[in-house]
Amino acid sequence: MKIGLLGGSFNPIHNGHIEIALAALKQDLVQQVWFIPSYIHPLKNHNGSADFHSRLTFIKKAIANLPDCFACDFEKRFENISFTEKLMKFLFQRFTEHEFHFMIGYDIIPDLNRWYNYNWLKDNVNFLVITRQIEKDISAINDLKSCQFLKITPINISSTQIRNLISQRKSIKGLVPEAIESDIIEIYQKK
Repeated sequence: MKIGLLGGSFNPIHNGHIEIALAALKQDLVQQVWFIPSYIHPLKNHNGSADFHSRLTFIKKAIANLPDCFACDFEKRFENISFTEKLMKFLFQRFTEHEFHFMIGYDIIPDLNRWYNYNWLKDNVNFLVITRQIEKDISAINDLKSCQFLKITPINISSTQIRNLISQRKSIKGLVPEAIESDIIEIYQKK
């Protein structure tokens, strides 16, 4: 089975993440999407971050009624900085029956070479690149062993935007699934 891996800090999960998963399923690029929150994201500032358990709980609630979408706690097993290489080696060994496609935004491509053990990743991982309006140089994509594209209308939502709105006591209605809106506000107002 083709599995789309949607990783990241999900600090918090938002409707843009949901739309990406649904688009990948609708376009039949994958048969399932696994949401995998990082335990500790290696390239992000963690000030104002919700803990791993809260972020995972938000994901579970947000996708509870979405067929073929699952929340996974794989990164908790490592309880350390979340490296994609470590995750992929674990998944390759544990789920030999699946074909994995790691989902990334096109804007990540210029920074892929900063990822831990990039040479192994580019030679071993299938990437599913989420395209939007491309404004950056993505020529590094030619180095990847395997790459497909998920075409999607730009979704102008970010977790940073949501946290900023909450800190300003402004509405986040329509930016996150309604089922988790009040929980997200409660957690992030304390940060």
